Amino acid sequence: MPLKLAGKTVIVTRPRAQSAELAAKLRRLGARVVLAPAIRIENPRSLVSLDNAIRHSRDYGAAVFTSANAVKAFFDRARRLRAKPELPRSLFAVGTATRDVLRELGGKKAATPKLQTAAGLARFMRARKGEKILFVKGESAREELPRLLRARGCRVEAATAYRTIPDRGGLHLLTPGLLSRADAAFFASPSAAKAFAAALGLARTRKFFEKALAIAIGPTTARELRRFGARAVTWGDKRNRSGS
Repeated sequence: MPLKLAGKTVIVTRPRAQSAELAAKLRRLGARVVLAPAIRIENPRSLVSLDNAIRHSRDYGAAVFTSANAVKAFFDRARRLRAKPELPRSLFAVGTATRDVLRELGGKKAATPKLQTAAGLARFMRARKGEKILFVKGESAREELPRLLRARGCRVEAATAYRTIPDRGGLHLLTPGLLSRADAAFFASPSAAKAFAAALGLARTRKFFEKALAIAIGPTTARELRRFGARAVTWGDKRNRSGS
Protein backbone atom coordinates (compact mmCIF):
# COMPACT_ATOMS: atom_id res chain seq x y z
CA MET A 1 0.00 0.00 0.00
CA PRO A 2 1.54 3.33 -1.04
CA LEU A 3 2.63 5.75 1.66
CA LYS A 4 0.15 8.55 2.18
CA LEU A 5 2.27 11.52 3.19
CA ALA A 6 0.11 14.43 2.08
CA GLY A 7 -0.14 16.88 4.97
CA LYS A 8 2.19 14.77 7.14
CA THR A 9 5.30 16.07 8.91
CA VAL A 10 8.36 13.94 8.12
CA ILE A 11 11.70 14.25 9.90
CA VAL A 12 14.65 13.48 7.59
CA THR A 13 17.68 12.25 9.55
CA ARG A 14 19.98 11.90 6.53
CA PRO A 15 23.14 14.08 6.39
CA ARG A 16 22.13 17.56 5.23
CA ALA A 17 24.31 17.48 2.10
CA GLN A 18 22.52 14.31 0.93
CA SER A 19 18.97 15.35 1.76
CA ALA A 20 17.96 17.69 -1.08
CA GLU A 21 16.72 15.10 -3.58
CA LEU A 22 14.91 13.04 -0.95
CA ALA A 23 13.30 16.13 0.57
CA ALA A 24 12.07 17.19 -2.88
CA LYS A 25 10.49 13.76 -3.44
CA LEU A 26 8.77 13.84 -0.07
CA ARG A 27 7.43 17.35 -0.74
CA ARG A 28 6.05 16.19 -4.10
CA LEU A 29 4.09 13.61 -2.11
CA GLY A 30 2.65 16.46 -0.05
CA ALA A 31 4.79 16.03 3.07
CA ARG A 32 6.09 18.80 5.31
CA VAL A 33 9.81 18.07 5.59
CA VAL A 34 11.99 18.90 8.59
CA LEU A 35 15.74 18.30 8.20
CA ALA A 36 17.34 17.01 11.40
CA PRO A 37 20.50 15.14 10.35
CA ALA A 38 21.40 12.44 12.86
CA ILE A 39 24.87 11.68 11.51
CA ARG A 40 27.80 13.20 9.65
CA ILE A 41 30.08 11.44 7.19
CA GLU A 42 33.81 11.79 7.83
CA ASN A 43 37.07 10.17 6.75
CA PRO A 44 37.94 6.93 8.52
CA ARG A 45 40.52 7.01 11.27
CA SER A 46 43.00 5.45 8.86
CA LEU A 47 43.10 5.75 5.07
CA VAL A 48 45.69 3.03 4.57
CA SER A 49 43.30 0.23 3.52
CA LEU A 50 41.38 2.54 1.18
CA ASP A 51 44.53 3.92 -0.46
CA ASN A 52 45.88 0.40 -1.00
CA ALA A 53 42.58 -0.71 -2.55
CA ILE A 54 42.54 2.25 -4.94
CA ARG A 55 46.13 1.76 -6.04
CA HIS A 56 45.75 -2.01 -6.52
CA SER A 57 42.12 -2.19 -7.71
CA ARG A 58 43.11 -4.11 -10.85
CA ASP A 59 44.29 -7.01 -8.68
CA TYR A 60 40.79 -8.01 -7.53
CA GLY A 61 38.50 -10.50 -9.18
CA ALA A 62 35.38 -8.86 -7.74
CA ALA A 63 34.42 -5.82 -5.68
CA VAL A 64 31.52 -5.09 -3.35
CA PHE A 65 30.38 -1.61 -2.30
CA THR A 66 28.20 -1.56 0.80
CA SER A 67 26.63 1.91 0.41
CA ALA A 68 26.43 5.03 -1.71
CA ASN A 69 28.68 6.74 0.84
CA ALA A 70 31.31 4.03 0.29
CA VAL A 71 31.23 4.68 -3.46
CA LYS A 72 31.50 8.45 -3.05
CA ALA A 73 34.33 8.19 -0.54
CA PHE A 74 36.23 5.72 -2.74
CA PHE A 75 36.18 7.96 -5.82
CA ASP A 76 36.71 11.15 -3.85
CA ARG A 77 39.86 9.65 -2.36
CA ALA A 78 40.97 8.43 -5.81
CA ARG A 79 40.72 12.00 -7.13
CA ARG A 80 42.78 13.27 -4.21
CA LEU A 81 45.40 10.64 -4.95
CA ARG A 82 45.20 11.48 -8.68
CA ALA A 83 44.60 7.80 -9.30
CA LYS A 84 42.34 6.09 -11.82
CA PRO A 85 41.09 2.89 -10.21
CA GLU A 86 40.34 -0.03 -12.53
CA LEU A 87 37.46 -1.88 -10.93
CA PRO A 88 36.88 -5.54 -11.85
CA ARG A 89 34.10 -6.67 -14.14
CA SER A 90 32.42 -8.53 -11.30
CA LEU A 91 31.01 -5.56 -9.45
CA PHE A 92 28.32 -5.74 -6.77
CA ALA A 93 26.32 -3.13 -4.88
CA VAL A 94 24.28 -3.43 -1.71
CA GLY A 95 21.09 -1.68 -2.77
CA THR A 96 19.90 0.17 -5.84
CA ALA A 97 21.02 3.59 -4.55
CA THR A 98 24.59 2.26 -4.26
CA ARG A 99 24.35 0.76 -7.73
CA ASP A 100 23.19 4.06 -9.25
CA VAL A 101 25.98 6.10 -7.65
CA LEU A 102 28.54 3.52 -8.75
CA ARG A 103 27.35 3.82 -12.34
CA GLU A 104 27.43 7.61 -12.12
CA LEU A 105 30.90 7.95 -10.56
CA GLY A 106 32.63 4.79 -11.75
CA GLY A 107 31.03 4.40 -15.15
CA LYS A 108 30.39 0.72 -14.55
CA LYS A 109 27.29 -1.36 -14.06
CA ALA A 110 27.04 -3.25 -10.78
CA ALA A 111 24.79 -6.19 -10.01
CA THR A 112 22.36 -5.98 -7.10
CA PRO A 113 20.50 -8.94 -5.59
CA LYS A 114 16.77 -8.80 -5.00
CA LEU A 115 17.33 -10.05 -1.46
CA GLN A 116 19.38 -7.19 0.01
CA THR A 117 20.98 -9.08 2.87
CA ALA A 118 24.48 -10.44 3.41
CA ALA A 119 23.31 -14.01 2.85
CA GLY A 120 21.37 -12.97 -0.25
CA LEU A 121 24.36 -11.16 -1.71
CA ALA A 122 26.75 -14.02 -0.90
CA ARG A 123 24.51 -16.47 -2.82
CA PHE A 124 24.06 -13.99 -5.66
CA MET A 125 27.80 -13.41 -6.12
CA ARG A 126 28.65 -17.09 -6.71
CA ALA A 127 32.21 -16.32 -5.69
CA ARG A 128 34.83 -18.97 -6.38
CA LYS A 129 37.33 -20.45 -3.95
CA GLY A 130 40.54 -18.45 -3.95
CA GLU A 131 38.97 -15.40 -5.59
CA LYS A 132 40.29 -12.08 -4.31
CA ILE A 133 37.40 -9.78 -3.39
CA LEU A 134 37.49 -6.10 -2.45
CA PHE A 135 34.94 -5.07 0.21
CA VAL A 136 34.51 -1.26 0.32
CA LYS A 137 32.65 -0.28 3.46
CA GLY A 138 31.97 2.14 6.26
CA GLU A 139 33.83 1.82 9.53
CA SER A 140 30.82 0.34 11.34
CA ALA A 141 29.70 -2.03 8.55
CA ARG A 142 28.75 -5.52 9.60
CA GLU A 143 31.20 -8.34 8.92
CA GLU A 144 28.62 -10.97 7.96
CA LEU A 145 29.26 -10.85 4.20
CA PRO A 146 33.07 -11.11 4.44
CA ARG A 147 32.62 -13.99 6.90
CA LEU A 148 30.32 -15.86 4.50
CA LEU A 149 32.67 -15.31 1.56
CA ARG A 150 35.73 -16.39 3.54
CA ALA A 151 33.86 -19.54 4.54
CA ARG A 152 33.73 -20.31 0.81
CA GLY A 153 37.47 -19.94 0.57
CA CYS A 154 37.50 -16.44 -0.91
CA ARG A 155 40.19 -13.92 0.00
CA VAL A 156 38.34 -10.83 1.18
CA GLU A 157 40.18 -7.55 1.71
CA ALA A 158 38.23 -4.75 3.40
CA ALA A 159 38.80 -1.09 2.56
CA THR A 160 37.32 1.31 5.10
CA ALA A 161 36.14 4.34 3.12
CA TYR A 162 34.35 6.48 5.71
CA ARG A 163 32.87 6.62 9.18
CA THR A 164 29.69 8.08 10.60
CA ILE A 165 29.53 10.17 13.75
CA PRO A 166 26.51 11.72 15.49
CA ASP A 167 25.57 15.17 14.19
CA ARG A 168 25.05 17.04 17.46
CA GLY A 169 23.59 20.07 15.73
CA GLY A 170 21.00 18.03 13.86
CA LEU A 171 20.09 15.90 16.85
CA HIS A 172 19.62 19.08 18.90
CA LEU A 173 16.69 19.90 16.58
CA LEU A 174 14.76 16.87 17.89
CA THR A 175 12.84 18.95 20.40
CA PRO A 176 9.76 17.71 22.24
CA GLY A 177 7.68 20.04 20.09
CA LEU A 178 8.94 18.59 16.82
CA LEU A 179 8.67 15.01 18.04
CA SER A 180 5.10 15.54 19.18
CA ARG A 181 3.91 16.82 15.81
CA ALA A 182 5.96 14.52 13.54
CA ASP A 183 4.08 11.77 11.74
CA ALA A 184 7.11 9.93 10.37
CA ALA A 185 10.90 9.92 10.29
CA PHE A 186 13.15 8.87 7.42
CA PHE A 187 16.39 6.93 8.02
CA ALA A 188 19.03 6.18 5.38
CA SER A 189 21.30 3.94 7.46
CA PRO A 190 21.45 1.86 10.63
CA SER A 191 23.93 4.44 11.97
CA ALA A 192 21.30 7.17 11.73
CA ALA A 193 18.78 4.98 13.57
CA LYS A 194 21.29 4.30 16.35
CA ALA A 195 22.25 7.98 16.68
CA PHE A 196 18.55 8.99 16.80
CA ALA A 197 17.82 6.44 19.53
CA ALA A 198 20.93 7.34 21.51
CA ALA A 199 20.00 11.04 21.45
CA LEU A 200 16.43 10.42 22.64
CA GLY A 201 17.05 7.46 24.90
CA LEU A 202 15.32 4.12 24.46
CA ALA A 203 12.13 5.03 26.35
CA ARG A 204 11.53 8.26 24.38
CA THR A 205 12.43 6.52 21.12
CA ARG A 206 9.88 3.77 21.70
CA LYS A 207 7.26 6.33 22.70
CA PHE A 208 7.94 8.32 19.51
CA PHE A 209 7.54 5.24 17.34
CA GLU A 210 4.26 4.33 19.03
CA LYS A 211 2.67 7.13 16.99
CA ALA A 212 5.17 7.87 14.21
CA LEU A 213 6.07 5.74 11.22
CA ALA A 214 9.70 4.91 10.46
CA ILE A 215 10.65 5.03 6.77
CA ALA A 216 13.86 3.11 6.02
CA ILE A 217 15.94 3.34 2.87
CA GLY A 218 16.36 -0.44 2.79
CA PRO A 219 15.72 -3.67 4.68
CA THR A 220 18.91 -3.52 6.79
CA THR A 221 17.97 -0.09 8.14
CA ALA A 222 14.39 -1.28 8.67
CA ARG A 223 15.61 -4.18 10.81
CA GLU A 224 17.67 -1.80 12.93
CA LEU A 225 14.67 0.48 13.46
CA ARG A 226 12.48 -2.42 14.57
CA ARG A 227 14.94 -3.01 17.41
CA PHE A 228 13.67 0.30 18.83
CA GLY A 229 10.01 -0.61 18.50
CA ALA A 230 9.42 1.13 15.16
CA ARG A 231 6.79 0.28 12.59
CA ALA A 232 9.31 0.39 9.74
CA VAL A 233 8.47 0.40 6.05
CA THR A 234 11.05 0.36 3.27
CA TRP A 235 11.26 3.35 0.95
CA GLY A 236 12.89 1.21 -1.72
CA ASP A 237 9.79 -1.03 -1.84
CA LYS A 238 7.64 0.37 -4.65
CA ARG A 239 4.55 -0.89 -2.84
CA ASN A 240 5.25 1.78 -0.21
CA ARG A 241 5.80 4.66 -2.61
CA SER A 242 3.77 6.78 -4.98
CA GLY A 243 4.85 9.48 -7.38
CA SER A 244 8.60 8.73 -7.18
